[in-house]
Amino acid sequence: MDSLELEEKPELDSAQQNKIKNETLTTELHFELLKQYAWLSSAAIGAIVVLVQLKAIEADKDLYVSLGFFVASIILSITGQDHIIDSLLKGKQIYDASKVLKFIRTISMMCFGIGVGYLAANVLKFW
Repeated sequence: MDSLELEEKPELDSAQQNKIKNETLTTELHFELLKQYAWLSSAAIGAIVVLVQLKAIEADKDLYVSLGFFVASIILSITGQDHIIDSLLKGKQIYDASKVLKFIRTISMMCFGIGVGYLAANVLKFW
C-alpha cells in the first residue's frame, strides 16, 4: 500500500498545481478584461475630444451624457480591479468573487455601449 500511496501523491500534487495555475490564470484574465474595458472607454473619450476639436461634432447635452457613461465604465472597471485585489488580500479565492466581477464587467460594458450609442446618435444628428 505504501507504493500505491506514493503513486497517488504526485497526482494530488499535480492536481493542486493545476488548480493553482487555473486560479492564477482566472485572476489575471478578470483583471486584464477590466483593464481593457477602462482603456477602451478612455480611448472613446479621447476620440470625442478629437472630434470636438475638429468640429466634427458639437459639444451638447448628448455628448456630455456619452462622456458620463464612458467615465462610469472606467470607474466600474477600476472598482472591479480593486475588488479583485481586496478579495485576494483577504485570502479569498477568485472563484468566490467571480459573480461580483462578472456583474461589474457586464455593467461596465453596458455603460460603454450606451456611451457609444449616445455618441453615434450625436454624430448622426450633427451630419
